[in-house]
Amino acid sequence: MLSLPWFTGCTAASSAMGKSQINNPRTPANHNANGFLRVSGNLPTGETGTPYNASIDVSGGKAAYDFSLSWGSLPPGLSLNGNAGTISGVPTKSGVYQFGIHVVDSTGRGGADPFQITISASNAVSVVVSPATATIPSSSTQQFTATVSNTPNVGVTWTASSGTISNSGLYQAPSVTANTQVTIKATSTADSTKSGSASLTITAPVQSSLTITTTGLSNVTSGLSYSATLKATGGKSPYSWSLASGSLPSGLTVKSSGSVSGTTTQTGQFNFTVQVSDSSSPEQVATQALTLTVSNASTGGNTIPISFFGADFNSGKTWGPTDGNNQAATLGGVRLWDDGVKWGQINTSNGVYNWTSLDNWLGRAQGEGMDVLYTFGDTPQFASAPTSPAGCNSPGPYSCAPPTDVNSDGTGTDAYFQAFVTALVTHAAGRIAYYELWNEPDCKCFWSGTTAQLVRMGKDAAAIIRSLDPNAKILSPSAHGPTMATWFDGYVAAGGAPNFDIVNVHMRGENGTNGSPEAFLTVYGQVTAETQKTNLTSLPLWDDEHGILSGQGVSDPDELAGYVARSILLRAGAGLQRQYIYTWDTPSTKYALQGNQSGTAWDQVAGWLIGHSISACTASGTVYSCALDNGLAVWDASQSCSNGVCTTSSYNYPASYIWYHDLDGNRVALSGKSVGIGYKPILLSNE
Repeated sequence: MLSLPWFTGCTAASSAMGKSQINNPRTPANHNANGFLRVSGNLPTGETGTPYNASIDVSGGKAAYDFSLSWGSLPPGLSLNGNAGTISGVPTKSGVYQFGIHVVDSTGRGGADPFQITISASNAVSVVVSPATATIPSSSTQQFTATVSNTPNVGVTWTASSGTISNSGLYQAPSVTANTQVTIKATSTADSTKSGSASLTITAPVQSSLTITTTGLSNVTSGLSYSATLKATGGKSPYSWSLASGSLPSGLTVKSSGSVSGTTTQTGQFNFTVQVSDSSSPEQVATQALTLTVSNASTGGNTIPISFFGADFNSGKTWGPTDGNNQAATLGGVRLWDDGVKWGQINTSNGVYNWTSLDNWLGRAQGEGMDVLYTFGDTPQFASAPTSPAGCNSPGPYSCAPPTDVNSDGTGTDAYFQAFVTALVTHAAGRIAYYELWNEPDCKCFWSGTTAQLVRMGKDAAAIIRSLDPNAKILSPSAHGPTMATWFDGYVAAGGAPNFDIVNVHMRGENGTNGSPEAFLTVYGQVTAETQKTNLTSLPLWDDEHGILSGQGVSDPDELAGYVARSILLRAGAGLQRQYIYTWDTPSTKYALQGNQSGTAWDQVAGWLIGHSISACTASGTVYSCALDNGLAVWDASQSCSNGVCTTSSYNYPASYIWYHDLDGNRVALSGKSVGIGYKPILLSNE
C-alpha cells in the first residue's frame, strides 16, 4: 500500500481570490491541514516593469516557517523568499500565473494553498537590472545586463555609486579595505525618468600575516655588480625593507624596494638581518636572518669574461643601463647599429660628417667601461643611384643600395665608402674596438647589391682599419644560420674571408622557432658546419644580435626573464666568445631589458658565469642542464609562466648540491632528493 503524507486528505480553504476558480492539481501542496497550518494571502495584481511586493500569511503552528513553491510558476521577474514568505521583484511579462505555496513550521507540521497573480502589460518604459543583488571581491568585476520594456529603444546609460562601469554593463570594483555597498543604475535612453537598479556588495580582502619568503641569497663575486630581490607575502603592499642588524659588505645596500645590490671589493661571509614592514594599520613587521658570501672570481682555465655580455641599444634615453632592480647592468660591450650613427646618418653629404651622436655614444661607453662594436650599413643617398631600390629598411629608401662607384663585379673606385671608413677610423681610433663589415646583407632589405660589391667594400675597409688602428678587430658581415650555406659561403668563395678576424652570425631561431631559446642550438649547428666547410674554425665566433621579438610567442615577464637566461647559458655553453642582446633599451617595450625583470635575470646569470667555466648544455627530453665549475644550471623547457605563477616539474638533483639560486638572486637550501624546475633556469651549487 502506498503511504501518503498526513495532509493529502485535507480540504482546501477558501480564499479571498476565489480559489475555487483556480485549476490546481490535487497534490499535498494545495490543501490546508485543518487544525494545523492555515496558508492565506491577498496577492494583488501587478504591472510589468513596476516593483511588486506581497506576503503569504500563516496561522497556527510554530515559527519559524519554511515557504516553497510546489506547483505552477511565479510571474517572470518575481521570486519567493523561503524564509519570510514574501513574493517580490519586477515582473517582466504579462499574464495570469497560478501556483501553490507549501509551508512547514519548526515542528514539521505543514499546510498549503493555491494562489494566482495577474500581471498586466504596462505602456510605460521599464528597466530591470540583472542580477538584482551580487557580492564580489575587492578590485574584481561583475557583468550586469538591463532589460528594457515597452520601447524599441533598448539602450541604457550605466552609472555606479562607486567604482566604474562600462557602456556594456561591465562593472570594475575599486580596491576597498572594508566591505562596501554600491548601487548600480541603468537609465533608459528612451525615457530618462525610467531606470532600474541593483545592489552590490564589495568585500574587503582578508589580510594574512606578513612573512619574508627569502631564506638565502646567491653568492657575490668581488668586483662585480650584484643584485638580488627580497620577497615577502601577506600583509598589505607596498612593503618597505631595511637592514635590521648586522652588516653588509661595503658597497652593498638594502633598498626600501627590497633589493640588495651594489658592488663590493671585500671578501668573506657577512651575517645580517633584514626587516620588512607593510602598509596595513596597525603596521605588520617581519624579520629574516641572511648570509652573504663574497669570493674572488676564478682566474684559471677557459672562463667567461665580462666582455661576453654585450648589448645593442636603440635610444640611450636612460643611461647608464640598469636592470629590474635599478642596479647597474653587467655589460662589457655595446654594439652601435640602430643608434642614429649609421653611415648615411653621419656622412650627411659628400665630404660632410656629423660626429655628435657617435661621440655621445663613445663617451657613454667609455664612462661605463664598455668597449664598442661599430656596424657598417645604410648607404647615403648622395652615394646611391637616382632611383632607390625597393624594400630598403630604415632609416631611408636608399639605405640598402650599393654605392654607384662600385660596379656589380666589384670593380670601380669605391671612393665614397673608403672616404667614410677613413674619416670614421681616424676620428674614433682607440675608441672603437671592433668593426662589423655590414649588417645582415643576406636580406635584400639591408643590401640590394651583389656579393662581389660587398667583398670589394669589405676589402677596402679592412685595409683602412688595419692601417689606421692596428688594434681594432673586424667582424664578418652578419648572416643568419640558414644562409650560412648560401650567402656566407658565397661571400667566402668570392674572396671575403681575408677581410675579417671574427666570424659573426645572428643566431636567432629561424622559420618561426625563435619563441624557443633552444632553437639557437639548431642555428649553431648550421654555423659550425659552414665554418668547418670554409676552414674558419680557428676564428672566434660571435653572435652580435639575438633576442626575442614581439609576436614570437613570449610576452609574460617571467618567461622573458627565463628566455634571456636560457639564451645566455646556451651561447656560453656552445663556446661563443661574445653575444649581444637586441636590445637593452628599446623604448616603451617589455622586450627590452632596461628596468625589467629580464634585465635582472641577465645580471644574475652574469654572476653565475663571469670568472667561471661552463660545458656545453645537454638535453634529456625537455630538461636542459649546463655544467659550470661552480654548479649546475638546469631548467625544463616544457614548463611555462603566467601572471606571476610558473609551473615546475620534479628534478632529482645530484646529492653533492645543497643550494639552488634563482633569477631573483635568492639562495634556497635544498631538501629531500628533488627540486622543482621550470621555464626559468636555477643554479644548483654547494656554496
